[in-house]
Amino acid sequence: MTTNQQEYDEQLHVLQEHFPQESKNKLIHLLQRHNGDIDQVRARLIRREHRINKWNILETRFGATVTTLQQEIPSIQSMRRIRLLKIMERFNGDVEQVRKFLQAFEERHHEHDENSNVSRHEKREELKAKYATQLAELSTNGININCPCVLRQLEKNQGDVTKVMERMSRRKANKEKFEELNVKYANQITQLETDGIIIKNKKFLLRLLEKTDGQVDVVKQLFNERKGYRGKHRNETQDTVIQETDETGSTLRKRCKFSDDDINNLKQLRLAGIHGNPMRILSIFHECNESIEMTVARIQEERKQHHQLRDDEQKFENAYITINNRDDWPHDIEQVYLDGNNMMFVVDSLRRLCLNRAGKKTERALGELVSAWNEQMHIPYVELIFDSTHQLDQIGTIKISSAQPKYRTTDDMLVEIARQPENHEKNKRTIIVTSDRGLAALLQREGCLIVKSYSWFAHCVMTLTPDLINNEGLTDMMTTTSTTMKTRYNLDELVRRIVNIDI
Repeated sequence: MTTNQQEYDEQLHVLQEHFPQESKNKLIHLLQRHNGDIDQVRARLIRREHRINKWNILETRFGATVTTLQQEIPSIQSMRRIRLLKIMERFNGDVEQVRKFLQAFEERHHEHDENSNVSRHEKREELKAKYATQLAELSTNGININCPCVLRQLEKNQGDVTKVMERMSRRKANKEKFEELNVKYANQITQLETDGIIIKNKKFLLRLLEKTDGQVDVVKQLFNERKGYRGKHRNETQDTVIQETDETGSTLRKRCKFSDDDINNLKQLRLAGIHGNPMRILSIFHECNESIEMTVARIQEERKQHHQLRDDEQKFENAYITINNRDDWPHDIEQVYLDGNNMMFVVDSLRRLCLNRAGKKTERALGELVSAWNEQMHIPYVELIFDSTHQLDQIGTIKISSAQPKYRTTDDMLVEIARQPENHEKNKRTIIVTSDRGLAALLQREGCLIVKSYSWFAHCVMTLTPDLINNEGLTDMMTTTSTTMKTRYNLDELVRRIVNIDI
């Protein structure tokens, strides 16, 4: 023990400063367990401290009520106290609602087949035997095959080991990122909880903190705006539902009610391995003449197409031209087409202008910005296309076009232009500015180069107003030694300087 204490003396001293309430032996044990990795120990202790704090808060608010409920309802004696406290929190301390919930839970529990655990075990063993080869391969590649989700993923993907490994890798990466952000913003989370800002969705809170670089005041503002919007939307929805219920006699209940035949069909489809939205599954089932085999085949085909589309989108996502400097813009470009409607929502000032029903001003502002950009770039042909516009006057060297009435949308027009025979050779020297993934995939198949809308605006800053580029150094709050540089572009100021209208 003495040798271990000497070995972890430095880490132990740091941990004792941050966590004086923990015993020395426990800290040494944790350091030994994590091979001296102080970051992992710190993250573990912070999570434990948060759990204890939350437990204490819930116990203070609902402890007496939970004790009374446990005495009144003997069947919930086996439930963990923290679970009961969380149920109370879920219903904001409404005892009647909690009683109804517990009663429904008890009924479901009794209705559950007594041999369900045996059936589940048998099914698990059956899947293990079915995918023994795949499980061995996954185990060789370092995947924990004891995790129940591995068998589910194998069954869902028809034993495709590659897809299962991809999904497990993404899951592991997301989990590691979540833990990293949790440690990184531990102080901010504590401060928010101290200030009374409690967000149940921890991942959403961490995304907000990451988006705002840990600025607590900005997170509070975003949270309050979201809370106000959701409260307003909830009230409007509730009023609408009440009105519809009064007029039609419980429309929602009728809409979600299944017949006995539907329930039996759903059970058979579940046994056949079909899972998902029951309404959608039943709809497909009826379209397939109530044939389970045809339904299974169709859903598998749809899933295959969905996975293929997602893989294509991921492939094309990596094919966008990256523009980090002004000289990154490709040379020898002869044509540039810009998806105007897509670009309206990149810059905050233009988006507000558009949402305030000032579409003509927004179109004019984009046209003037593109014109100023091309005065520096000298590209022979630049065309800005909107879905529907009457402002077709040329701005400088920029041609303004409307997809309608000949085409339904700008996407259709751009695809048609790219597929014209005379443009097959020009497509190699043609850039399309859009952030629409589906459109980008179609255009890239035709040989066009794709630039994201935000990247184009960033290039405008590099070309027209380089003083609006701000390189910020972001320091990790837990490990103050690591600093990363992040480039920010003041796009709103760019628009104010270049565009000759009041925004």
